[in-house]
Parts: sequence; C-alpha cells; structure tokens
Amino acid sequence: MTAPTKTTAAKATDAAAKATEAATKAAAEATATAQQSAEKLTSTAAAVADKAATEFTKTVDEATERFQEFNAKFVDAAKQSGNLGVDTYEKAVSSLLDLQEKVADATPVEWVADLAKAQVSFARELTTTVTSTARDLLK
Repeated sequence: MTAPTKTTAAKATDAAAKATEAATKAAAEATATAQQSAEKLTSTAAAVADKAATEFTKTVDEATERFQEFNAKFVDAAKQSGNLGVDTYEKAVSSLLDLQEKVADATPVEWVADLAKAQVSFARELTTTVTSTARDLLK
C-alpha cells in the first residue's frame, strides 16, 4: 500500500514542479512584456518632451525676435520725435532772436542796440551748441 502513496506523492511533486515552472515562465514573460511597455512609454514620453521643448524654444525665439523688432522701431520713433523737438526748439528760438535783433536795430540808443545784438549773438551760439549736441545724442 505504500507504493501507491508514493506514486501519488510523486505525481503531486511533478505537478507542483510543472506548475512552478509554468508560473516562472509566465512571470518572466509578463516581466519582459512590462519592461517593453515601460521602454515604449519612456521613449514616447521622451519624444513628446523633446517636441514640447523644441516648440517652446521656437516660440520663445520668435517672441524675442518680435520684441527686438518692436524695440528697434520704438527707438527709431523716439529719435525722430526727439529730432523734431530739437528742430522746433531751434526754430522758435531763432524766431525770437530775429525779433530781438529787429528791436535792437530799431532802438535809437546805440549802446542799448549793441548790448541787445551781443545778447542775441550769444544766444544764437548757445542755441547752436545745444541743438547740435542734442542731435549728436539722438543719432
């Protein structure tokens, strides 16, 4: 009677060994499949991140270029406005000095006329210096 028990135990041992082998094989296959899936996901995520970084860099570069163009236009407009202001100032002072010179010519007192003409001459030189310096700064 002991012989049939060993056979049953041997069968059970063989079945357990086969089940363990099948489970090990299934676990190895599942691990390999999971590893492949993880590698694919990692590869896809890296590609998406690279694409996003490239697009972001492109967008930043385009925005920087547009800002530089705007800044250049703004500086040009400010220079034009400054030059216009200098021109207007120069014309206004010149008109005022022309009027003072006419008043000096019309004055019957010679020393007053000479003093007024000297003042006009000084003011013209000062205005010329100031406006030429301003124009140089606006270049």
